[in-house]
Amino acid sequence: MKKRLFLIILTIISLVGIGWKQPTVAQGADKRVLIVYDALNPTVNGQRKLAGLQQLLTSIGVTTQTEKLSDYYAGQLTTKKYMGVVTLVNWPQGDLHNAAFTRDQQTFSGKKLHVGQQLSQAEAHQLHAVRHNVYHQQLTLSAGGQQQLLPFSENITLLTVKRKAQNFGQLRPQNQGIGHYPYGTVVGRAGYLPYFEANGFSQVLAAQTIATLFGNVRQRKPLLTITGVTPYSDLNRLTQLATKLNAAGIPFAISTTSVADNTSLAAFSKFTKALRIVENNQGIIFLQVPIVGAANRQSGALLEQTMVEELNQLKQRQVMPVGISAPVYWNQDKVFRRYGLARSSNVLLLPNPATTTFAAQDNLGATYGQTWTGLSLNSLLTVKNGRQIAVNRLEFPTRTALTVPFPTSQKKLTAMVKRVTQLNVGWYQPQDHLQTKITSASATFDYRQGIYYLNGSPVTIGTEATGIPKYHFSQTRHVALDKYFKVQGNILFVFFTVTTIVLVVFLFLGRRIYRQMFRRK
Repeated sequence: MKKRLFLIILTIISLVGIGWKQPTVAQGADKRVLIVYDALNPTVNGQRKLAGLQQLLTSIGVTTQTEKLSDYYAGQLTTKKYMGVVTLVNWPQGDLHNAAFTRDQQTFSGKKLHVGQQLSQAEAHQLHAVRHNVYHQQLTLSAGGQQQLLPFSENITLLTVKRKAQNFGQLRPQNQGIGHYPYGTVVGRAGYLPYFEANGFSQVLAAQTIATLFGNVRQRKPLLTITGVTPYSDLNRLTQLATKLNAAGIPFAISTTSVADNTSLAAFSKFTKALRIVENNQGIIFLQVPIVGAANRQSGALLEQTMVEELNQLKQRQVMPVGISAPVYWNQDKVFRRYGLARSSNVLLLPNPATTTFAAQDNLGATYGQTWTGLSLNSLLTVKNGRQIAVNRLEFPTRTALTVPFPTSQKKLTAMVKRVTQLNVGWYQPQDHLQTKITSASATFDYRQGIYYLNGSPVTIGTEATGIPKYHFSQTRHVALDKYFKVQGNILFVFFTVTTIVLVVFLFLGRRIYRQMFRRK
């Protein structure tokens, strides 16, 4: 009887274990894409290109795994683990190869995307295309009557597709006799981008190519997003900007940092008051993650504490963030994902800073309910040939946040509002469509169609923070012998005061005696 009972318990445990494992396996089989890159190559902004691909794939709901070409091992690329593979070539002059990857990539039956140079004959065959190498040319990228001049290219491989293909944009060399070629190409389960830049017109058309290949095409309106806001920004200028944008009928978001300490000071109250004005002017707020100076695998607890305290301090003052904003590399770090990004269903991925500091880098990009791709608006406004791209005619297949840095002067503020108004863009309306949730310890922040909820109850944002308990995380510190040193300080103050007075008196009397010694009698 005992033996039979033991077997039943063992079977139940096994079934529970299988139940826990199945979601992870299913997600890996359905959505994981392997990104293989040859080198970062800073001379061509290789790290920025890699981050741009990670950013775009995440925004269309695809989980990623990033692998350096030299680290790839035989048999790694299989359809059981991955639904697609992206090959990124940043350093064609290095002529780097991995025979195992080349062999596995050719036999892989999933979706394939090649970005950059060194497109093989086998890859061209899968695209039903003929390769054309173009040397020492400056290319113009065009689509829909708009164009942008790309940087000078020493060597680029362009395609002539024999069979029906989906093309996104055209590349036209300066030498008119060479003709024109497609920029993004998708044929069946294969795709090709001969050139990629993580900004400007290139990123927009690359996003269309990637979304088409990986099956998530949907035209979306961009979200105007103001970046670079901090508690130390000019808050009067921030409130002016919010008021002007609302008056112009332009919905917007801001990405702002906050603080977890010294929140009882008047400066923090002024900061949160400005954020409430943003909320009352149809603006939404992304809480930007802290800047990382140094981190390790044990940094999770500190990050958890900081994020929870920042959110709770904002909550007390009726500032209700609708999402988390972070550099792209945060999504490639196990600690930063778990304690920073995973608490929000709405994430804005911004370009990486010049220096990236990891806590536990694993190169496994996760997905979230809604992921926004940060794209500089300025990179779409000014092009090298002097022509202006009509932003209102661009098609964004991913959730795109067109970012504008917070204006540093009144003149720049006026110019920015004028420029954004003249673009005549149909901006994304958060009040009509956005639904988000953020978890902070025992508190939950929800936003649904323009209404804020705290722990399930609606919250009305007022001009003043009323009706919410005012408590602070900072605690009074009791120092041993504090009173002793205070009394000692008072005694020393009195002693030096008396001594100074006596010296002044002696100086005055000595001067009189000295003068009388030389006075005539």
